[in-house]
Amino acid sequence: MSRRTNWRTVLRKSTGFQKFLLAVPLLSLLLVSSAYSQNVDEIFQNFKQAYDKSDNFGANFEETTLFANKKSVARGRIVFRKPNLLRREYVGKKDASKVLQITVFDGEYGWTYTPTLKQVNKMKLDNPKGQLFPGIGASLDDFEAMYDMALVPDEFANPKGIHNIEFTPKKGLANPAVKEKFQIWVKSEGWLPVQVGHEIELEDGSRQSAIVKFSEIKRDKKLAPDLFKFVVPEDAEVIDLSEN
Repeated sequence: MSRRTNWRTVLRKSTGFQKFLLAVPLLSLLLVSSAYSQNVDEIFQNFKQAYDKSDNFGANFEETTLFANKKSVARGRIVFRKPNLLRREYVGKKDASKVLQITVFDGEYGWTYTPTLKQVNKMKLDNPKGQLFPGIGASLDDFEAMYDMALVPDEFANPKGIHNIEFTPKKGLANPAVKEKFQIWVKSEGWLPVQVGHEIELEDGSRQSAIVKFSEIKRDKKLAPDLFKFVVPEDAEVIDLSEN
């Protein structure tokens, strides 16, 4: 008898995938550098330097998810301010002014509001005083200790000056039941990432993946003072998902 994959359970256990869909769009906004190198370690140091010099980032995004052989595409916009403030809005495919879902990180809690459900999910941030590192929820200082990095040849992207960086959990830090990898396609001109991906694979070969493409990236812009403040709508139900 074949074993059915309980994806809900797997995704709850896969911290990386949860945080990828919440925050990894920000990762693409941080990899900006004035110099180019084929050495992945030097690329990462350029990444850290650019991050340290920046205050905030914003972009439009298109998120494509493959799940159980089904493809879904979502679009929206995202703004991030260091160290851990975030606003992400999913918008309608035909009407970008129609907001389908809002996520706000206010520095202490994460709030996700779905207007059609009149529901707000509230969750305490893992490390409210630390840096929000896109995609993995760790600080940049911890990153090198957690992940192995490698440049992956890409016959289609490389001629266009785009380079694929792959991140995999170091031995002993990965979930033995789930194989995970992150990928970032970085354009050498200005070190502007054009795409970020994440994939998980189970022991039975089942897979789920997500690809996020970015456009109209803006850095260090003046932001509204209330951009990262969330006010619960009067008719919304609040579900607190924080651990007691």
